[in-house]
Amino acid sequence: MAYTRGDGEYFIYNNQGQVVSPDSQYVSPMHDVELNVQKESNFQAVYSAQPGTTPNFTSHHRGWSGSTTASTHVTSEKPFLASSLNSVEKRSQPNTKGSWLHEILAVVISLGAVGSIIGVLAKFNGQSLPDWPYYITLNAIIAVLAAVITAAMNVSIQNSMSQLKWIRFTTSPAPLSDMEAFDDASRGTWGAMKLLFTVRGGWLGAFGATLSIIALLLGPFAQQIATYQTREIESHDGASVARALNYLGALPGNTSSTGFVPILPLKSAVYNGLFAENGRPASALAFECQSGNCTWDAYETLGVCGECIDLSPYIREYCAAGESQGGCGWQVPQGAKLADNTEVFSMTSQIPTARGNQPHSSIIRLIFMGTESFDGIAGETKPWARQCSLSACVQKLETKVSNGVMTEKTIDTKTNNTVLDISNLDDGQDHNVYVTGEDGTQYQLGIEAMLSMRGWFATLFANGSASRSAAAYNRTITDNSVVVNLTVGISSGETFFDSDIVTAFYWNYYEYADGLDLLVSDMATSMTVAFRSFMGAEPVQGRAIYTESYVHVRWGFAVVPIVVVIGAALFLFATIFQSEKSKTQIWKSSSLAMLFHGFDSGAKTYFADTRSLKEQRAQARTTKVQLLESDDGNLLRM
Repeated sequence: MAYTRGDGEYFIYNNQGQVVSPDSQYVSPMHDVELNVQKESNFQAVYSAQPGTTPNFTSHHRGWSGSTTASTHVTSEKPFLASSLNSVEKRSQPNTKGSWLHEILAVVISLGAVGSIIGVLAKFNGQSLPDWPYYITLNAIIAVLAAVITAAMNVSIQNSMSQLKWIRFTTSPAPLSDMEAFDDASRGTWGAMKLLFTVRGGWLGAFGATLSIIALLLGPFAQQIATYQTREIESHDGASVARALNYLGALPGNTSSTGFVPILPLKSAVYNGLFAENGRPASALAFECQSGNCTWDAYETLGVCGECIDLSPYIREYCAAGESQGGCGWQVPQGAKLADNTEVFSMTSQIPTARGNQPHSSIIRLIFMGTESFDGIAGETKPWARQCSLSACVQKLETKVSNGVMTEKTIDTKTNNTVLDISNLDDGQDHNVYVTGEDGTQYQLGIEAMLSMRGWFATLFANGSASRSAAAYNRTITDNSVVVNLTVGISSGETFFDSDIVTAFYWNYYEYADGLDLLVSDMATSMTVAFRSFMGAEPVQGRAIYTESYVHVRWGFAVVPIVVVIGAALFLFATIFQSEKSKTQIWKSSSLAMLFHGFDSGAKTYFADTRSLKEQRAQARTTKVQLLESDDGNLLRM
């Protein structure tokens, strides 16, 4: 008679129960000896041997209802072998060996990628955009690292989730449908959501499902960490403007009463200030501003200052000798006058004498008078007077270039009010005009340049008037005279002007509020530009302002990648711990494990009549199974 052992080997024995096979050791029957072996972990078996009886191999396993059933595998009389017992004990110890190397390596890669993102962003936070070859951008690096994190993390989460199903069915009976629930959760977000909301995975399964769902946000949140903003930066290169330390431009000329004439750039500047009327008298000044937006610290330069004061309170009636009360005009103490009310506007120039009747820095003084006030009524006689002067000075300027257009603001001026006798230029004295700046620097206007301007201005700004009378119309028109039917402001009618210069001041007075001041200021600014554009000028370095794109890191968005990766690591280690604690085989997502360790024969018979997938799922929800180890290996038993 032959008898097969649990490990697949067999032996032959005779009718007396004696083994005749040389491969197995005979165990003699013993009286009143009972051997019981029980294993409680996943595999339960009871073996007994009595004298004169055959050994009973009883296998205990749980049914799907939770009760314990017993089946006797061998009922014929056979001797019990010691080798059989050793085989059973060896089989009853589950083999939980397996490797988590890939999952741990995936977690390490995920943590390294997160650390790389944080490191890269920390390095470039607040810095200008990196200029990498092949147009690689910072966002591209972050996207690649985020993809590495997602791929590596999914390896860990999915395999950990798959291992949970084996832990679930090893530790206790569970509905067969949970097998599919865990598989779906390990494959994608939809399965993870179903496992989470059906509360079938326990706290560890819920934690893993939550990680799988939050992992969807990893890519978008990683892309939101780094933003690009713009700011203005300053460079000390590429911004300069000239300032004048001195001005010596003059030519000797017998046509001038002073013996010197201005150079042509200065004449051009004066005409530009008088007639351009573009509101930009400094536009001719050369400057460098490579970015189109530049700024300078306040600096000083030699220039020309214009100043106007009101003399209207000092007007007195003036009657020429032999004139009646009705034919009188007006005058001011400074010497300017209006002959009568037909002389609607007048300009009187006063050039400093060589004896020094004005400050040495004074170039010219102009007194304007009129009978029709700017704020009066047309035809109303309302005399007024205003004095304007041009002087050499030191100006403290704030210069700024915006969108390629330069603007300057005068924040302070200094003049030299010293009166000096220059009637004898050969007396060996220094007759130049000096003005001391705020920092003690002396700025110089050469006496020749000063005399050239005074001589030319005596001719250019010759006394003149604008008249509306029959006598004026009958005057002989010269090259300088202008007769025009002019309407400007409240003043209108056919008017006789002695010169274009008078016409220009007349026009400005009635066209603009503070028109005289504006015109004198434009002329002074234009002359200052001429000073700063001639020899004796030096560059002043400024700051070019550039618009720069830079990296701004919003660290709050980094929380999601960090939390997800750390959570994946904790999930993996918790799964490893539970596997060791429950002595669960490390099968993870292996399909072969399901094929080799499927249903036992009883479970197969139970489900034999279930055909459609719908019926199988319905029956699986109501059927509990457990992964147990017995003679036939690890199988799912009801």
